[in-house]
Amino acid sequence: MAATSGAAIADAALRYKGETYVYGGTGARPGDWDCSSFVTYVLGHDLGLAVPGGSWAAVTGRGTQHGPVVTSYATWGGAATIPAGQAAEGDLVLFVGLGTGGHMGIVLGPDKMVSALDTSQGTLVSPVNGYGPAGAPIIYRRLKNAAAGPIPQAPGVAGTGWGGLLIAAAAGLGAGAAMIAAILTLAVGVAAGTVWLATRAVRGAG
Repeated sequence: MAATSGAAIADAALRYKGETYVYGGTGARPGDWDCSSFVTYVLGHDLGLAVPGGSWAAVTGRGTQHGPVVTSYATWGGAATIPAGQAAEGDLVLFVGLGTGGHMGIVLGPDKMVSALDTSQGTLVSPVNGYGPAGAPIIYRRLKNAAAGPIPQAPGVAGTGWGGLLIAAAAGLGAGAAMIAAILTLAVGVAAGTVWLATRAVRGAG
């Protein structure tokens, strides 16, 4: 399955600002949801992403049953826990523990989320802090099938990072110099790939 950007997840969730809230709602339609069935609807129904237990259709019976709850998302292998300081749009934010049912939403930015909060306020954009069960630990998780956006590049520079700079530097040189630059580019790429694989291995443990 192709990765979906964090921005796409945040945009999909933000469409429902102003919808209602139903405790235990199955997400059969917009507004018929509580905090976790809202997230399940956005990820599984709208974006076709996996959710805890499988697909949206499978785990909710196409909106006839609730599906995964906050604690399911907190331990789900399809997402990795990240430090609060690294949270970005499209990540999940969860309030878990202390004997409560918890709460969850989708991050829009620093201390900002969209969530189905309660029957009086419905689905809204709010700060993260102060909008969950008092004293509940806050956990941020990033979907493993959500990709970060592309790294912006300077105009006219091919590729990314040092590899792109080496290719650009070789553009005006002879064949021999260009070949040396190509070899260096390959070496940089292999090193970057090794770091990426190591990072993925560490995240997979979350």
